[in-house]
Amino acid sequence: MKPDLHMHTTASDGVLSPRELVDFAASRGVTVMAITDHDTFDGADSLRGVNTPIPVITGVELSMKDMKGLHLLGYGMTEAPELRRVVRELAQKRVTRAARITENLIRMGFRLDYEAIRKKCGGTVGRLHIARAMVEKGYVRNTEAAFDRYIGEGREAYVPNESLTMAEALPLLRRNGFVPVLAHPAELEQKDETTRMLIENWQKQGLMGVEVYHPSWQKRGYPRLDVMIRRMGLLVTGGSDYHCDDNRHGQPGSTCEAWSRADEDVSALLSAMRKAAGQE
Repeated sequence: MKPDLHMHTTASDGVLSPRELVDFAASRGVTVMAITDHDTFDGADSLRGVNTPIPVITGVELSMKDMKGLHLLGYGMTEAPELRRVVRELAQKRVTRAARITENLIRMGFRLDYEAIRKKCGGTVGRLHIARAMVEKGYVRNTEAAFDRYIGEGREAYVPNESLTMAEALPLLRRNGFVPVLAHPAELEQKDETTRMLIENWQKQGLMGVEVYHPSWQKRGYPRLDVMIRRMGLLVTGGSDYHCDDNRHGQPGSTCEAWSRADEDVSALLSAMRKAAGQE
């Protein structure tokens, strides 16, 4: 099995449509995938009833306000009307935030057109769309530079995101039949012991898994995190966080070479999803 449980489409800030992403992932050898767009289910929903070359799990990625880099993945098999309502509200706040960031950049002298960015993205506008527009205009060399110099946290054009706390999001996902998984823990930029303490606290609030096999943890060494998470009794997941062909994320299936227990881990996640949906 070659899973990729963290991927983005044009419904949020990816560059491929849902169908294009599935076909691309399959061409790279991925055998099961999840669409986890930011603050929207539109990408995953568009594939309902569509024959795809590989199974597609419905997911979502939520940004948390507790600390920098904190994101929560949710995987589920239920309709989850309450969760979907909250996600739609978050998506609207995301749009408002993107417009304010663009306004800040315009005041700084960058000639950007928010409506043009919105129409081109085809989904919910995010910072990555703005960064790509800056690259196209020649204002920065790449999207990393846009974040580092202008729109990243603490930079002049940055606007904080209106989002949930872990204390709000974890029970929201659980009572709507979704399995909450901590995304890319390396992006919390904490020492291993601090990361462990944070995860233990979130586990008490309802966290069910951790995305161990994400490109950002590779330099730290996957085995240490893998052992820690399994000892805590949490689900182990992994994914490339694919958005496009840049250096900020991985390519489809890129973490699978190191993920030796992928088969049993995906089976455990699917079992947890069925149980959360009342199917087991």
